[in-house]
Amino acid sequence: MELYDLFTGAGLLAGDIEFYLECARRSGGPILELGMGTGRVLVPLAEAGYEVVGMDLSRPMLDRAAAKLRERPELSQRVRLVEGDMTSFDLEQHFALALVPARGFQHVVTPEGQRRALACIHRHLFPGGHLILDLFDPNFELLFGSDSKAAPPREAQHPQSGHLVRRTVVARHTDPFRQTVHEVLRFEEFDAAGNVAGSEETSWSLRWSTRQETAYLLELSGFEVIDLYSDFSRSPPDYGREQLWIARARQ
Repeated sequence: MELYDLFTGAGLLAGDIEFYLECARRSGGPILELGMGTGRVLVPLAEAGYEVVGMDLSRPMLDRAAAKLRERPELSQRVRLVEGDMTSFDLEQHFALALVPARGFQHVVTPEGQRRALACIHRHLFPGGHLILDLFDPNFELLFGSDSKAAPPREAQHPQSGHLVRRTVVARHTDPFRQTVHEVLRFEEFDAAGNVAGSEETSWSLRWSTRQETAYLLELSGFEVIDLYSDFSRSPPDYGREQLWIARARQ
């Protein structure tokens, strides 16, 4: 959990915080962030002056976010953290903007769950409020390729120790019928001599959706698609990159 942020917000997600800040300037607040993780996006939104409610199902993620906020007590009046499931929640509040960054929506691994999540989000938006979903566009060569085509390990520098940190996908199972991929990831920290100073493993399951499937899902859930991009520089849709959706809640 400590190393989570090192590998989020880079690669295809580069520039996502700046993108969300720009969208917030257009929509105003308050803002709801679902699957907020450690607060990587939430904290900059609060720093920019927006009222933000962040929700996550993971208690350890929320604890990490709360620790960041304790270091910034001036933000406490603008932030509320909630432990909850995005498929079933009632915050008794409405929002101008809802975000599900960093493929968080894809952790809901059934179509039924995704519909329930979108219904909850819709109920919490003001009429005409906006939703931003960031999904990966499935690259079938990677999903169904041989081990030789698996994504290479990713490396980053630990901000405190300066040590090299490597993230490796050590196992992957793809289920084409359910449109899910399950991965086991290993994080290793190496000291200056190249010895392993720490190691941990985690896993996740994600459900992929094609662009057409996502468009229909949003329409059936009461949303009107406004824009679709393949990255946070607002490039047009492209195979195997991001599905970055901006949708408006219909009345």
